[in-house]
Amino acid sequence: MERLLMKDWGRIMKRIDKVAEILATYTKSQPATAMEIAEKLGITRANVSSDLNQLVKLNKAKKTGTKPIYFFSTTPNIQSKENILDTFTKKSPSLFHCSEQAKAAVLYPPKGMHILLTGETGVGKSMFAELIFTYAKSQNKLKADSKFVTFNCADYANNPQLLVGSIFGISKGAYTGADSDRAGLLEEADGGILFLDEIHRLPPEGQEMLFTFIDKEIYRRLGETTSERKAQVLLICATTEDISSNLLQTFIRRIPMRINIPNLEERGLEERLTLISTFFQEETKKLKSPIEVSTNTIRALLGYHCANNVGQLKADIQLLCAKAYSQFIARQEEALKISSYELPHYIREGLYNVEERQKIWLLLPNMNSRFFLFDDDTTTLFVPKDNKGDDIYQIIEQKMNDMERIGLDSTQTSEIIDTTITNYYRSYASDSSADLQNLEQIVGSEILATSSKVCEKAARLLNCYLSDNVRYGIALHLYNTIQRIKRGQTIKNPRIDEIKNNHPQLFETAQHCLSVIETDFSVKLPEDEAGFLALFFTADETKQKKRIKVEVIVVAHGESTATSMANVVNKLLGENIAFGFDMPLEEKPRVILARIQEYLKQKKEQKDVLLLVDMGSLINFSDELKEYTVTDIRCIELVSTLHVLEASRKAALGATLNEVYESTVNIRGLSTYQQKSAITLEQRTFYLLTLCSTGEGSAQLIKKMLRSRLNLRGGSCEIVSLQVADTDLVTKTVNSLNKTGKIICTIGTFQIGLSTPHFSINDALNETNTAKIQALIDYELAFEGMRLNITDMLDYPHGEKLISTTRDWVETLAEEITPLLSYEIKVGLACHVICMIDRLLQGKNVSSFPKTESFKEKYQTEIYKVDQNIKLLETYYGIDIPKDEVFYITAFFMNESFL
Repeated sequence: MERLLMKDWGRIMKRIDKVAEILATYTKSQPATAMEIAEKLGITRANVSSDLNQLVKLNKAKKTGTKPIYFFSTTPNIQSKENILDTFTKKSPSLFHCSEQAKAAVLYPPKGMHILLTGETGVGKSMFAELIFTYAKSQNKLKADSKFVTFNCADYANNPQLLVGSIFGISKGAYTGADSDRAGLLEEADGGILFLDEIHRLPPEGQEMLFTFIDKEIYRRLGETTSERKAQVLLICATTEDISSNLLQTFIRRIPMRINIPNLEERGLEERLTLISTFFQEETKKLKSPIEVSTNTIRALLGYHCANNVGQLKADIQLLCAKAYSQFIARQEEALKISSYELPHYIREGLYNVEERQKIWLLLPNMNSRFFLFDDDTTTLFVPKDNKGDDIYQIIEQKMNDMERIGLDSTQTSEIIDTTITNYYRSYASDSSADLQNLEQIVGSEILATSSKVCEKAARLLNCYLSDNVRYGIALHLYNTIQRIKRGQTIKNPRIDEIKNNHPQLFETAQHCLSVIETDFSVKLPEDEAGFLALFFTADETKQKKRIKVEVIVVAHGESTATSMANVVNKLLGENIAFGFDMPLEEKPRVILARIQEYLKQKKEQKDVLLLVDMGSLINFSDELKEYTVTDIRCIELVSTLHVLEASRKAALGATLNEVYESTVNIRGLSTYQQKSAITLEQRTFYLLTLCSTGEGSAQLIKKMLRSRLNLRGGSCEIVSLQVADTDLVTKTVNSLNKTGKIICTIGTFQIGLSTPHFSINDALNETNTAKIQALIDYELAFEGMRLNITDMLDYPHGEKLISTTRDWVETLAEEITPLLSYEIKVGLACHVICMIDRLLQGKNVSSFPKTESFKEKYQTEIYKVDQNIKLLETYYGIDIPKDEVFYITAFFMNESFL
């Protein structure tokens, strides 16, 4: 009997050991049920449950939850089942298919499949090849001591013999200078992987030798004729070129596994953000110091044009870190910081990336600090998804930053902040249930306990019930409060006086609750915090919302212009007030009008409508819509995000249509267009900047020389010397000059990143180029004279804008038709087009072209280009430009007589 009991006990121990082994792969964050383990082991749930409870008694496991009960090991053996390619694609999901292709190639029986990697320079082909090598070893397809040999065929592209010899080896006497036998890369890589980069630089005879090796795994050294050598090598070839035109078809056919690595733009902003984080963390390990990187630096890195893909992004981040480290050491600063002010111009341009700007700002919303911290494998760049970013402090700070960037004054900013705070607390006063199940994992047990005390005390003092939503909100808010205090940040409530006056009982209750928090966490909190806390107790009051009386509709040309403005504004206000209608250039206005009519018909409640449109051709929409609705409609043209924001803000406050209209039309930036008689045009000054490191040496010499050679038009143009070594001074000077006039060009050894033309010192010494500078001066002054003298002569109310727009149009079309067009002809043509548009807007006729048929035959191509580009002016100004005018404009470009 004793022996039988021992046998059964041994069987039980074996089973419990198996259960413990499986359980060791589960952790507190990823526990398992008894059924899950039972299915894995193929035994009954009852037996597994018994063993798991026994492991709990032995302190080898813990359990949590009820129905189902979850178990996890107290000493988990966390062994990643993921291979390196799977781990890589988690951070780079766009390369998932590339990874799957690579795995298939490595695992292909019996010895794997050769691979050809394609993609632009810098996409990471070399790095991906190394990942394939590591993966192959992890799958036992290569021995642990096998080699990864890399060779760039471009290194010896000018010496085909040496190139082929490097790969296959060289036999003594193969060519002059080959005085000994030498092993090649195939021999060195035997049993491993040979990575041949820039394979298109391998000459045809080398490709033929390589595909012979692929077919038979045999090769000869250069110069050998009889002996054959064997090697077992997996080839990974890479190229940036079109394989169909740069490689032999016979070679391409022998490498059926072709993997194309996408460029940086194709990989998306989220993935680019991950790469940025990874590269900064790599630098912290090298520098052995944390790095603080400003929010705008991250935004710039997300938005700038990275011509050489991932490779350039990594190199640029290394350079930023190197520069910051240099300053960190030289100035003995407390922290290693990188801010957007120190970025090179081409990276800082990313902040002004119009196409991606909205996506970038949505990707990095509501930041509670100007800087992100990178330290080894940790970073504050990615906020945990569980904490939804519901921090009233950082929301207020971000809104303040956004309003300042847009240009609102203090009164408008204050009103929007009030709306933001109200919307924030309204979200916790809703009837929807909060998810309290995982709250402790988000905020911690201490915060949860204290927030419960606060809710209980407030409910008792106010004699009311606080919902789970309010409890959830207070817990999250308290977590952010304590974090803020620990970081030494201030707590400022913009509405403190209003809350004290309008909600005295709630404020007094909140002050009593502050004492609970201060006692539990040994901190001192200002009365501003009591103001925030009091608003959580206004559940019934915040449910009442002012009725919105005005529908704000944005209509703009382009694929996403109107919807983008509406989305930005709705996000800022936290409410869906504005609605955008995009109007592609090829779409007729009637189509958009019909869509707006349908949109208004579907509204259950009829409201007044404010139309915000971007061009004159759409302003008549308001008159046409009035025929289909009983509501009042008004229209404002020349719309911008600022105007949509102001209109939506006033509408959200329950203002009438007239109030919304007047508030919007009178904000800075629009009223100047509506009151032409009040405009006083002032003479602008034009500047030439001479640059050198000190602003004294060569810059002064160039300035003196140019003064003697150029006609500065009686002081209308000035020459300014600038010290480029002082970046702050450069920025301040450029900003100051742009306020009073316009910078025409820069001259000197250095460039400061302006979009204006630049001339070197040699250019300035050359009389031909001096003449070009003079032409720039004369050109700018000609348009300045037109702006000052013609604007008031035009019937079109926005004459200055018309002149500016026409100039841009003429310059753009000149680049396409005849780039060397003289400035005199450009000025004359612009003047002609301006007067033409002004006449057509008045409904007047224009002259007919005298010699149509012969002219059409002679300049068919040029006429077509003008005809295509003139549609932009037609759309912008809502006019139909006759064919005769197309001929006149073409004649200007071709310097052809009209007679």
